[in-house]
Amino acid sequence: MPFELHPAETSDIPDIVAVHQASWVNDPIIGRLMPDVDPKVKYDYDIDFYEKKFSFKDLTGTGDHSPFPHSRPKSFSKSSFDVVASKLVAFSKWKYPYTLTPEQQAEKEKLDLGRSYPPGTNEELYKQFFDRLDALKKKYFDEEKDYLSPPYQRKGLGTMLIREGLAAADRDNVRTYIEASPMGLGLYKKHGWKEVDDIIIDMRPHGGTGIASEKCMIREPGAGMA
Repeated sequence: MPFELHPAETSDIPDIVAVHQASWVNDPIIGRLMPDVDPKVKYDYDIDFYEKKFSFKDLTGTGDHSPFPHSRPKSFSKSSFDVVASKLVAFSKWKYPYTLTPEQQAEKEKLDLGRSYPPGTNEELYKQFFDRLDALKKKYFDEEKDYLSPPYQRKGLGTMLIREGLAAADRDNVRTYIEASPMGLGLYKKHGWKEVDDIIIDMRPHGGTGIASEKCMIREPGAGMA
């Protein structure tokens, strides 16, 4: 089955949201963040989220203001298309941190970057998970994330998306940081990431079962590449 990589565009946002939601539906933590939110409300909420991501990327530490010597594409992600079906089936987000200028910081503060929760959100779990996530990002940050539509998992798309981003990171001699779900852990280890921390949450008070975890991982430049 042939696939092609393309820069993600705003016109891809509905497909990006569909892949995003399908990727996380069975995750023991993410899948419990909005258990009672109406599907139409959640879809509109995620559409708004990604529209803001595209609109505000130049003021959130990504985009064309990277301090690294190689130029970066304007779009913040790469998407993978099924050539036969002519549809987006996976995408990858990469963030290159940089320091905002005083003018950019002032403009950012004028924007509404906050997110209110729709009715039915598990706000206690949301806060517990993202407070821990934010703390780890501040500690380790560069970031990469992959999202694959379930029917297209285990077909090499994760590797396709990862390799391009890692090649850019290696050219710039920078480390990369990710949070890995148990399902993606093996793939990331194969490409050189090593566990450095974790997020552990008792899911029983939140309608789940047992203890759920995500691994925080760091990859040094050149690690794991053939």
